[in-house]
Amino acid sequence: MAEPGTGEREQAQPGEQAQPGEQAQAQPGDQPPCPDWADDQRMAFLFSAFKRSREVNSSDWDAKLAFWPPLVLREAARRGRLAFQPRELSAWFRRKGAAPLGLGTVLQDMASRGLIQKESSFAASVDAGWLAWGVGLFLIKPLKWTLGSFLGNNAISPDEAYIIVERIKEKAAEVLQLCQNSLEPSHPVVAFGKLQEVCQSVCADEKTFCLCLLQLQKEKRVMVTEVDGDKIVKFSHSPANKVSAVTEIDVGVYQLVKCEMTLTEKVEALAQEGERYMEDVRSHLRAGKKHQALKSLRVKKRTDKRLESIEAKLHTIQAILDRIYSSQTDKTVVEAYQAGLGALRKSMKDVTVEKVDRLMDQIEQFCETQDDISQTLAGENLNTMGDADELEAELNALLEDTPEKIPVLPDAPTRLLPGSPGVKLPEVPKPALTL
Repeated sequence: MAEPGTGEREQAQPGEQAQPGEQAQAQPGDQPPCPDWADDQRMAFLFSAFKRSREVNSSDWDAKLAFWPPLVLREAARRGRLAFQPRELSAWFRRKGAAPLGLGTVLQDMASRGLIQKESSFAASVDAGWLAWGVGLFLIKPLKWTLGSFLGNNAISPDEAYIIVERIKEKAAEVLQLCQNSLEPSHPVVAFGKLQEVCQSVCADEKTFCLCLLQLQKEKRVMVTEVDGDKIVKFSHSPANKVSAVTEIDVGVYQLVKCEMTLTEKVEALAQEGERYMEDVRSHLRAGKKHQALKSLRVKKRTDKRLESIEAKLHTIQAILDRIYSSQTDKTVVEAYQAGLGALRKSMKDVTVEKVDRLMDQIEQFCETQDDISQTLAGENLNTMGDADELEAELNALLEDTPEKIPVLPDAPTRLLPGSPGVKLPEVPKPALTL
């Protein structure tokens, strides 16, 4: 069976037994980890061990540290892995029967840059008393985790699990988004087991789920606590908000929800039981067993009474929960009103009735001034018309000084012209028409 938190596994090569938690060498035909994988000369250099110190040959160190860390992260992402063990890398990158010799130095460099982190250090950095240390979820006990963190032990152990920090953050963000979309937004408190069921599509196993909760708790997006032996999880309303501590109200609502689920299951069970007794009644009547039918009917009546009693309790609890959820909505609306009122008050901070009156007076004065200016401009236009009259008079005077020569016309005739009244004209001769 695959180790929790490690994702998919490859099969071991024929004749080679894969160690627990170790993936086998990639089979022929698999996609090579990098484009240079077929270059024997370059890969021989990259597979060689690091020099004793970087001061001896800095180019050797820099070239290998520029190549291996990105390749490790890409290969882990390709395999869908959130964590790995150092001995697994030898199988991931085995080439022609050889494994890289400097992976320990590579992992130390990645850890110093925050790309990876020891699983023990990661869990010890979060106050997570809710984790089940005794069930083997993690490989090292809490005391050793704490001592290792304080002593700063950076030695690379082949069995020590390392998490990929960026991958854990991405997976934790998916879990948070799924919770906010799937669970009751008005009261984001849920049982640990139910939350794990909701996140099965994102987290393949319990260890991955716990690592994501640790990351979210580290980011203050979720809060995990125990109530009467049950682990409950409270998550933030939105990615932009931090989660608040679990209050007595949260615990009370959680207990009401738990009671509602229990009563719902009892109602369904009693309803089915009543149907079975009623079927027994019909069966006994068909068989002519009246006494047995009467007995089954009495049991059916008692079951119905129990069902009515439990349904009444269930309706009461549901009404209380509805009021709680409604109060949460009302609280949100009131907070929105308060925020709007605060913004309005801030925007109207320097606005008073007196200031508005003074402003209106000033506007009226400016309007009057503008009217005066307009009238003044209109008067100047009238003066320009007076100037036009003066120009017209001057032009007439100039015309009188230079009179134009008028031509002398002949006298009008005194005798009658042909066609005048009183003058008889000769008739027009009419020649004879010849046909």
